[in-house]
This record gives sequence, C-alpha cells and structure tokens, in this order.
Amino acid sequence: MIPNDWARLMVFQTVAEEGTITAAAETLQLGHATISRHIEDLEHSLGLELFRRSTKGMEITDTGRHVLRSVQNMSDSAHAITANIRAMVATKRPQVSIAAPEGIAAWWLAPRLPEFHRANPGIEIGLIVLPDAPDVAKGDADISIQFDEPKSPNVIMRPLGWIHYIFWAAPGYLALHGVPTDRFDLGHHRMLHFTSYRKQQELWGEKIPAWQEIMPWIVRTNSGTALYQTCIADGGIASLPSYALSFEKHLRPLPHLGVLASPKIWLTYGEHVREGPSFSPVLEWLRDCFDPAKHPWFRETFVGPQFIG
Repeated sequence: MIPNDWARLMVFQTVAEEGTITAAAETLQLGHATISRHIEDLEHSLGLELFRRSTKGMEITDTGRHVLRSVQNMSDSAHAITANIRAMVATKRPQVSIAAPEGIAAWWLAPRLPEFHRANPGIEIGLIVLPDAPDVAKGDADISIQFDEPKSPNVIMRPLGWIHYIFWAAPGYLALHGVPTDRFDLGHHRMLHFTSYRKQQELWGEKIPAWQEIMPWIVRTNSGTALYQTCIADGGIASLPSYALSFEKHLRPLPHLGVLASPKIWLTYGEHVREGPSFSPVLEWLRDCFDPAKHPWFRETFVGPQFIG
C-alpha cells in the first residue's frame, strides 16, 4: 500500500462514520472536492466499490463495511501506539553515558554508583568501558574520563587528576619468591604486563621502554581485570594504580620500587552536557570522586601507603 493510502483510509473512515461528504469535510477541515477525490482514488487503488452515491448521501457497501472494520482497528492501534510512546517519554529516566578506561570504570566508579543513585534515583547511568578515548563531540558518550588530552574545539575539558602506577604483589607470592630490593631485582621475578597501556608514554621516563623490553614477562594481557586476578592468585608482580591503596586487601604495594608513571586524566564532555539539567549532578559526582582533598591518590604528587588514615 502506498503511503498516501493511509490518509485516504482516514478520509474513508470519517465519511463512513459521518454519513455524508459534507459532514466529513467539516470534521477534517478539507474541501468537498478533496474528500471526493480521496474516496475515488482509494476505490481505484483497492479495486473495490466502498460507497453507493445517492441523493441521500454516501451509502456504504457491504465490502465498505468490511474495510471500515479493518480501518477502525488500524486507527485504534495507531492511537494506542501514540499513547504508549507519549507515556514512555513522560516516565523515561534521564540517561547519562560515561566512558572510562577499564580500571577507573570497574575499580573506582562502579563501587560509588550506589551512593550516587541514593542521591539521584531518577538518573540512569550508562558506564562504558573503552580502551581509547571516545569522540564526545560525535556522541560516542556524554562524558568521558580519559588519558588523551582532547583536541577538538567542540568539547569541554577539565583536568581531573593524576593516576600513579606502582608495583603490587600478593603476600603469598612475596613469601615464596621474596620482596624485590629494587627495579633491577625485578629481573629475577615473575612479571605481569598490561599491554594496553600506551598513553602519555613520555611520562614513563627515558629508561622505562628499554627496561620493559628485558623484563621476564610471564603473562601479557590487555585486560586489567585479568592482570589483577593473576596477581592476587600469587601469579607475579604487576603495576597497578596507587588508588587501590584505599581499598585493596589482597595485594601488597611495593612503593619502595618507585612510581612508574603519573599520567594525567581529563574530564571531557560536549556542550549539550553543560546545558542539560540531568547532567549537572553527574558532573558534580565525578568531580567529587576524584577530589584530591578527599582522595589523595589523585594528587599530582604521589601519596604513599603511609598516608592511609
């Protein structure tokens, strides 16, 4: 059926229910000639006689009555769909998507989402794990926490803090293999390598790339979760974010080996986020999550385990 037939069917229904073209024209606010043309075109399209014309008006045929019942069902369904959509729009929760690297999303933001929802029960959060920064200007996410400094002029960016990477190992591993005395001693240990980390390589120091080449890596993985699970299972020594000092109970930090790198993280979002009322509490929550006064792990200067309260 061609698209215009739906409009013709609506005209047909109105004429059948009103009884005359004149009454239908008043109801639909259309001209008498337009109504007549729609009926003639519909009959021609269907190959059926829907009305008998007489001096008394338009008398619907038996075939027309059958078509009318179908059209009325279609019309009721269309009205129901429209009503349901309007109800969904009226009751739909505001949705805010946040993209972040795996470690930040899983270990830092996810445990804090219940607290956010206790204060903001009407906002739905979409937490997206991405290895690389999304293009928030193109709508890949509403908000991004990322290591890459945004270059697009169409986004808003704010420094959010620093992530300090230090070495960690399980007590069981250290009891079996001993505690490394310095980075050179790591060459005698089982090392776990997170292969996906490629951001801000200039912060890793001149000797780090060469040092990484000669390390005895026994596991290489692009998954932070896999790296962590291997480490807590006494699998070896891994570099993990220092903010784990605030919650980690299965691993022992090795800060005497120094900080590997301290890349900066950025809070990035599009103009629509600044203007939308549902985004304001999300931005406020994210800034609080990385507030260095509350969470010293995100200060520019590394804070060691001796500062745990």
